[in-house]
Amino acid sequence: LAVARALLHRPPLIFLDEPSAGLDPVAAAALRDDLSTLAAQEGVTVFLTTHNLAEAERLCAQVGVIRDGRLIAVGSPASLRSRKGGDSVEVWGAGFSDGALDAVRALPGVRDATLQGDRLVVKVAEDVQAAAINRALVAAGADVSEIRRGQASLEDVFLTLVQEEREEAEE
Repeated sequence: LAVARALLHRPPLIFLDEPSAGLDPVAAAALRDDLSTLAAQEGVTVFLTTHNLAEAERLCAQVGVIRDGRLIAVGSPASLRSRKGGDSVEVWGAGFSDGALDAVRALPGVRDATLQGDRLVVKVAEDVQAAAINRALVAAGADVSEIRRGQASLEDVFLTLVQEEREEAEE
């Protein structure tokens, strides 16, 4: 009801604090759709404060990360992901030896490769192809059963930013 009242006179700017808190999933999705439509079709600027980073990722063209009252990062979700989270390639299989890991880490655009349980997680630049990782692993003797490419979530980026901020404060 409060959101409906705020939108009734079609303001050019609206401030919302946790607008989907307490809503069931269907109502929250409908609210997100309505807010997206207002922004896209009517040019309404929606200033959203939320700890629900998945919702911010879906709704926001620009995101600001605030910690201890200070703005520590600002940008589009995609630009924040590319700066702090990046893309990743997850590989399932067997035989991920030290040599296989070294071969993957030596590929251009690979930032890091780590074993996490039964999968290899490779942090990569946007233009790195999963096929190149597959070829390097197979050439090093690994058995690859599945490969998935993904992006860091806004939550991953937030946690990285907060950790970096904490480490800078300790120095």
